[in-house]
Amino acid sequence: MIYFDHAATSYPKPKEVIEAVGRAVNLGNPGRGGHFLSKEASRVVTDARYEIASFFGCESTESVIFTKSATEAVNLVLKGFPWKKGDHIIASGFEHNAVYRTLHFLEKTIGISVTYLQGSEAFHKEKIISNITENTRLLVCTHGSNVDGTLLPADIWGGVSKKYKLKLLVDAAQTAGVHPIHMTDENIDYLAVPGHKGLLGPQGIGMLLINNKETLLSPLIYGGTGTFSEHPEQPNELPYRLESGTLNVSGIAGVHAGVKEVLHRGLKNIQKHEEEMLFEFLKQIESIPEVSITKPSSFPDRLPVVSLRVEGLDVHEISVILDEHYNIAVRAGLHCAPLAHSRTGTNNEGALRISFGYTNTKDEVNTLIRALREIINGLLG
Repeated sequence: MIYFDHAATSYPKPKEVIEAVGRAVNLGNPGRGGHFLSKEASRVVTDARYEIASFFGCESTESVIFTKSATEAVNLVLKGFPWKKGDHIIASGFEHNAVYRTLHFLEKTIGISVTYLQGSEAFHKEKIISNITENTRLLVCTHGSNVDGTLLPADIWGGVSKKYKLKLLVDAAQTAGVHPIHMTDENIDYLAVPGHKGLLGPQGIGMLLINNKETLLSPLIYGGTGTFSEHPEQPNELPYRLESGTLNVSGIAGVHAGVKEVLHRGLKNIQKHEEEMLFEFLKQIESIPEVSITKPSSFPDRLPVVSLRVEGLDVHEISVILDEHYNIAVRAGLHCAPLAHSRTGTNNEGALRISFGYTNTKDEVNTLIRALREIINGLLG
């Protein structure tokens, strides 16, 4: 298969990731025993925390919280934050439903208010500041759009949050392992990260990284942590406060191997190659007049993600034909991001998304262009 759906999940997984997952499957329960298999599982988890904290510039290894997804990481912050009625949040306006639906839930149940920035406001410090009120407590920034590849300036958001003594949550679903992130340098308090996309790990593992320990988040789940078992209260210490139940050791081992592979390839090399694939596609697609491309708000800085429409054709039909007749994987629809699609005017039927990865080649790009040209000529010709 020719795979252009890396914004959904990475493919193929590196053999090092598959091997790490396989080795960890037969380990014990971390922190739940003094025997070899339990201690080895604990070592796998601890080593992964160190690597991941270092990779993202997180101040403490204990502040790397393992979750099942970036969505769960987002929920840990937004639902666990000590809100009171009337509190205010500023969001970038590019939010995925992982953030958008959770914010909507908080509006309905707690009575907070949310300001979604419009147009290019999310790129300008003055515009962010102008929306701060006396009740503002949290900024929420989508680091990169999964619809059109828009890349937002997390450092600007971090500077504002620090100056005005707010907290900053960054959704790094599309940028972790693809674009450099340093939490301390960029003043990021909370970073939500998936393990299976740019970090090349298996599905079912994610992380919340915390650089702010003053604000005590309430857990989503209460239960056994392997520590302080004599107390009925959930411990306050991280990571235990936010990690109840048996951890996904094989997933943690897999994402650790994925981070190592990203480091081996080199983040700059990954960016360079994916940009080459992106711009090769953009150069060639211009020769097909029926195709309209959604231009990212951050152009020319962007992620290797393209969304397009074809006048007179259903993007879902194109996706099915690419899959069934050309063995090419792309994604059509709203991509769980209606706010981003409303910005691009594609919020009715969505768009056809092509997202590039390190394993894609120019030959594969050429094949995709030929396939799109044949489909368009066949259906419209």
